Amino acid sequence: MKEYTKEYLKIGMIQPVINPDTSWKKAAPFSLNIDSVSAERVWGEIKTGLIEMLKVDGRPDIILIPELHLPVSRVQTIKKLSKKHGVVIISGIDFQSSSVNRNRIHNRGIICFPNEINTGQPSLKLTAMQFGKTYFTYMERSMFSKGIVGLGVCYPEPEQNMYIFKSSELGDFGIMICSDIFDIERMAIYQGQIHHLFVISLNKDLNTYFAMAESLTRLLYCNLIICNTGHYGGTLAVSPYNDANERTIYKYLGQRMFNSHVVNIPLMSLDKAQKFDFISDNKDGIKFKASPPGYLIRKD
Repeated sequence: MKEYTKEYLKIGMIQPVINPDTSWKKAAPFSLNIDSVSAERVWGEIKTGLIEMLKVDGRPDIILIPELHLPVSRVQTIKKLSKKHGVVIISGIDFQSSSVNRNRIHNRGIICFPNEINTGQPSLKLTAMQFGKTYFTYMERSMFSKGIVGLGVCYPEPEQNMYIFKSSELGDFGIMICSDIFDIERMAIYQGQIHHLFVISLNKDLNTYFAMAESLTRLLYCNLIICNTGHYGGTLAVSPYNDANERTIYKYLGQRMFNSHVVNIPLMSLDKAQKFDFISDNKDGIKFKASPPGYLIRKD
């Protein structure tokens, strides 16, 4: 089995402000993308967060940007920044019309993975891919059904793929977009396979997501990080520590405020706990709660 050398990963969370009730217009026909003035303001907030995180020592290994916040026109820029600074970036992208059927709408994120992470030098190569949302919200479906400017009545384009990324440096992790957190089958697959689950969201139901995070960090026995819009707050990082006061690593409350923050989440000690036999062994030295019933050690 793998042995990890990093006790902690540094996770950056950028929380720009987008109001979903007005950013795609207040009434039908809605816009496929937020207006250009708002897009530039949001991009400015993303840049501010990146500058703050990348100019100092202790820069993050992974940076999260919420669902739908990255303007489509800035996708190539974010890839270049990931490669230049050697940092993994996971970001939500504004709505995109399908290249096959323009009336089918994607809600996608992008993950940018440089071949050298946090070395202080630009990476020579970058692997980047877009991943899609499976379960669209009622608000999204209603918006599409009432019509999009230039497209007419539209429909969500669900994407059924799920991903597990394996890294000898960062650990194994999953990624998802907002309401896919309620996909029970996906969670069953993730259990025993990941150290971290990263969720990018644009969500106003903060208490439900807080409760889901608290439950899933125990059931999946992993770190769970939700990066939400600054319009609502609600960004959260939790880990299944034994001490209740340590479990919530970061929780941001406060509406309509741009914010960025870097937190540490455990890797080496969590990996040790995931491989530990809580039935047979004495858990002295393990600072996490016992793994849930039926939890199986992942096979490398």
